Amino acid sequence: MTESSMSREESIIERTKSRFPEYVKDAKIDGYRRVTLSFDKDHLREIATWMRDDLGLDHLKGIAGVDYPTHKKLELLYLIGSFCKTEIQDIIVSLKTELPRDGATITSVVTIWESAHFHEREAFEMFGVTFQGHPDLRKLLTLDNWDGPPPMLKDLRFPEMGQR
Repeated sequence: MTESSMSREESIIERTKSRFPEYVKDAKIDGYRRVTLSFDKDHLREIATWMRDDLGLDHLKGIAGVDYPTHKKLELLYLIGSFCKTEIQDIIVSLKTELPRDGATITSVVTIWESAHFHEREAFEMFGVTFQGHPDLRKLLTLDNWDGPPPMLKDLRFPEMGQR
């Protein structure tokens, strides 16, 4: 299939897989204008930098977290898009990676996408993920006196509210 006969989503997948054949574990089109690329966490900075510089994905829209307590893992999804390239402004690419639930650590992408600053702080606070190299990793949303576990982990219980 030539680049011109591919959809924009297929082109993003093909270009990424050909640039990082060993790093991309899975790639799929999730629907119209949605692409998900799975990779090992150790390659985040390299893939993110390339996506910004070569594909024009210049904006991190958010970071989503998913807790899988029975599998003892967290999943992070970096939702990225473009402001500068009009031909892909409507596409959202999800960069998906897994972390161990205990001691979840990954490299910060603040120096790649400045918009990651608050998204990483939120994931740190809500899921307990440490972002190495983040310039200001501290609480963002919970009260200063919150000393419980990260509130978005599924095993958090509030016995005073009838949860066991």
